[in-house]
Amino acid sequence: MKYLARIAVVAGAALALLSACSADTSPKPKDILEYIPADTPYVIAFVKPFPDDLIDKLEPALEETLGAYQEMMGFMIAEATAEMAAEDGGAEKAEQFQNVMTEISGILSIQGLEDAGIDRDALFAIYGDGLIPVMRIALTDGEKFSATIARLEEQAGQELMVSELEGVPYRYQDFDDKLRLIIATPDDNAIVTVVPVAFSEDRLARTLGIEKPRNSLHNSGELRAIAKEYDFTEHLVSFFDVQRIAASFLGDPTGLNTELLEIAEYDASQLDETCRSEFTEIAAIAPRVVVGYTDVDEDNMNALMVVELREDIANGLAALPAAVPGLGPDLGGLFTFGFSLDPMALRRFYEGRLDAMEADPYECAALAELQASTVKGRAALAQPIPPIVYSFRGILASVTDIVGLDLVTQKPPESIDGSILFAMDNAQDVVNMAALMSPQIAALNLLPDGKAKQLELPELAEFGEKAFAALSGSGLAISVGDNADAAAEAMLEADVVSPSPLMTFSMDARRYYEFVGDAVMQAEESGEDGEPMPEELKKAMRDIMTASGSVYERMTTNVHMTERGIELDTSIKLAD
Repeated sequence: MKYLARIAVVAGAALALLSACSADTSPKPKDILEYIPADTPYVIAFVKPFPDDLIDKLEPALEETLGAYQEMMGFMIAEATAEMAAEDGGAEKAEQFQNVMTEISGILSIQGLEDAGIDRDALFAIYGDGLIPVMRIALTDGEKFSATIARLEEQAGQELMVSELEGVPYRYQDFDDKLRLIIATPDDNAIVTVVPVAFSEDRLARTLGIEKPRNSLHNSGELRAIAKEYDFTEHLVSFFDVQRIAASFLGDPTGLNTELLEIAEYDASQLDETCRSEFTEIAAIAPRVVVGYTDVDEDNMNALMVVELREDIANGLAALPAAVPGLGPDLGGLFTFGFSLDPMALRRFYEGRLDAMEADPYECAALAELQASTVKGRAALAQPIPPIVYSFRGILASVTDIVGLDLVTQKPPESIDGSILFAMDNAQDVVNMAALMSPQIAALNLLPDGKAKQLELPELAEFGEKAFAALSGSGLAISVGDNADAAAEAMLEADVVSPSPLMTFSMDARRYYEFVGDAVMQAEESGEDGEPMPEELKKAMRDIMTASGSVYERMTTNVHMTERGIELDTSIKLAD
């Protein structure tokens, strides 16, 4: 077992845990961005510290979460150590493994990370030098970080190889003589990367930032432009450039990825010019994905992810959402889920894509199956569709409370309070059709006046629940539980948000994590082998869920289709 390689992976995860937890004394964004090439195909950059009052709120929960992870790791270490020790000649190997993992476990705490040179003033970035992933973090003390690596080497009884490049020492470990894990700490920076063994010194100097790129991400201003366009704060700004990534596989003239693609046995020269052109065209459909925070303070953390789309695609998809009352805002309660859709707009969009593919068909052999799908698409559109389908507009379900539900034993809930809204044009016609098939519905004599009427459903009688239905010209609402009549009417009367989201989801985050934690404690089996899950492991997993849930109060995510593309807007309300 190559212990030290695994150490680097775990240490990297530990670095990420506090990557954004920075104090106001952090280095400037320039200190990180100057090392990132302007042509990087992807970057995740924390370039501004979170406010102190936010970190003060998050740190106790983070410490509790890390403590629970330590407990879980302790159990897993003991189990793995026992298995190793039981093998022939495995006692020494087991002892080394236990020592190393115990050392790593000790890092997983606020104090442990500080002792490793990772403090609240750490700026952090993961980015690509070409396709090569590089993690860079600004340390408070590079010597502490190096000392931590040295202790791990000592416990493992195995030292990483050491080399030097332009006066900068680094540790490394080779894998199958193809890839090389490198850990370097120049100028109080920690750099972790995996590069081809065949890298030249000049190429490696670029990756490690010993030679800063002539044109850096700081100089290009790309992150600043993204932040301005999408109203991101500087706490986190990230992008994944699909076109640059695609270009790496389509014959990148820079040659940055030559050695890496050789290891993957990928030869771009096998693609003819037609295929190169058409794959480039496909990459341009969704040229870039951007992610960032839009609001950060001690009470809220809001983030936005945008899948940027080509203008004609974005405009076509923007017509898909429909008007659904109540869709979008957080309605409170346990959770809310809903979506909207204009079926006719979807049909028009699909027809438009088929028209485009038939007018300018793909000629690349690798895309033959995709091109052939146009025939199946036309056949699907030719099938008769009931007119009622095109009157559909969306669904919104809101669950206020659930009592007695047990997912582990598949026990149904003892009671439930919730509502569901079916939004549609000419809702009265739909109810009239249903009345022809159900005497119970016919007996209700529902009118599109928005007034709730009680449903006599035997399925709910055994739970002692009352159900009410209310009808309007554009929707049917059904509610169960306490005050179900008022809830049904309220669903129909809710405001319509403009622009309407395509999808929405919100939840009581604290209760959700508690629910998952309770489910873990009730689990009787673990994994595919069906062995009972040890109580210590259950407790540690439950504590992780509970600690995570203590941070959050509410979470809401809305998906919008806009002229920019697909936008996922997430709002998190932090607990007091």
